[in-house]
Amino acid sequence: MSHSTSAQPSKSILYQNKSQTITLIDIPLSIALAQGTPDHPCTDLLYSQPPLAKPHPSTEPRAMKAKQRVQDQISDKGRAWPPFPQNLLIQGLAEVRAEYPLAFCSERRPGLSQPTSLDEDQEEASMTLLEKGIEVPTRGTGFWHEPRGPLVLSSTLSSDGCEILQAKDLVNRVVGNPFAPPLLVHIVKQDRRYSIPPFSTFMLSKIGQREASHFSRMITKLLPEPSLSAAPGQFDFILLDPPWDNRSARRSKTYSTLRKADEDPLCVVKEMLGKHLAPGALIACWITNKASSRDAALQAFDSWGVELIEEWAWLKITIHGEPICDMAGLIRRPYEIVLIGRTVDLTIDRSNSFNAPNSTVKRLIVGVPDLHSRKPCLKELIEPMMRDKSSYRALEIFARNLTAGWWSWGDEVLKYNWKGCWTDNSIQDISDCRNRLSDDAVVQNKIVNLVERRFSS
Repeated sequence: MSHSTSAQPSKSILYQNKSQTITLIDIPLSIALAQGTPDHPCTDLLYSQPPLAKPHPSTEPRAMKAKQRVQDQISDKGRAWPPFPQNLLIQGLAEVRAEYPLAFCSERRPGLSQPTSLDEDQEEASMTLLEKGIEVPTRGTGFWHEPRGPLVLSSTLSSDGCEILQAKDLVNRVVGNPFAPPLLVHIVKQDRRYSIPPFSTFMLSKIGQREASHFSRMITKLLPEPSLSAAPGQFDFILLDPPWDNRSARRSKTYSTLRKADEDPLCVVKEMLGKHLAPGALIACWITNKASSRDAALQAFDSWGVELIEEWAWLKITIHGEPICDMAGLIRRPYEIVLIGRTVDLTIDRSNSFNAPNSTVKRLIVGVPDLHSRKPCLKELIEPMMRDKSSYRALEIFARNLTAGWWSWGDEVLKYNWKGCWTDNSIQDISDCRNRLSDDAVVQNKIVNLVERRFSS
């Protein structure tokens, strides 16, 4: 990835209302900008899928008997829970369409293959450029070895500008870039280069009991001093994106899912994470539309002394601003939920909207989806909620890319930091890209909708 010392490129937040309850975000750009810092911003573009031009074909049952049968199945399996308020989804999307005059995502660089339809039998989500990352072995295999001490990357690089390592040098150990510029790591056997963002720390490993114990010890060892808002070995923000079990993920085979309780990494994380949460820390957890995932996340919150304070919905739309499927669908819905909790801290002023007592604030994130399971990076949305925005500590678990200044842990933490995922086309003038995407058909469609709304009111 290319970095420069010029001014930070445009934000990934394309629109946000004054109350910060409705946000339009560009997903690939949010990940790209999170690779850099104001002094060393990332100016490359992340390879993506072309934005959806129209909603997916409906897979919803049409006959009343078929609908009732699906509803009964959902109820029997315990999957039913109150959905995100539909009126907030409709009103929020209408506001974005009325207030934002350009295309709903920036120009994309197609380089990864796209599922042919929403049909789960056909949804392979295979990626031409991501056929195989660094293999993370399981215990008992010849490649597996005990977790080791930390590896601090060097700012003194080889002649080709990379630090040359074997894959085994990175697996099952904490690796850090303590320097302001990003560093390149060249994995010899695979002949792949990975960009390690400024001030980032990661552990590439399975999430098991032994790995969790080692990771916890390394956190305590490498964060021995308190920050302005956290004690030694503690974080101000922790983000979880567990690989919840669902049919789409199993059939796409893009990652392992949580199917057996004795292999459930969320249970592993649940046991070790509490002591690493600072008083008043925020924790965010992505869930599916199954009640079981919501219940598991809230049970984990309880075990950490975390209370639910906010609930965000990421509404997935087409380039023309339409939901990708029926908002009230029985089989699937066009949004995903992230639960936001905070550890109890009596010193925090709870009078503002982020900390209102006995209430759960609802917020809407609108965005055009990209690759299967690629979610918007929440860094730009979370930082305004931090008590100390300049030196807060953050950790992402089950991460699929690194973030500048953050810690990351999981067996896919370097997935999108491979140089093959990026093009060196500059994003410094991203507004021009948005304007180019706003072709006559898109603009005309928005103008017609805006005029119709004005006259109807």
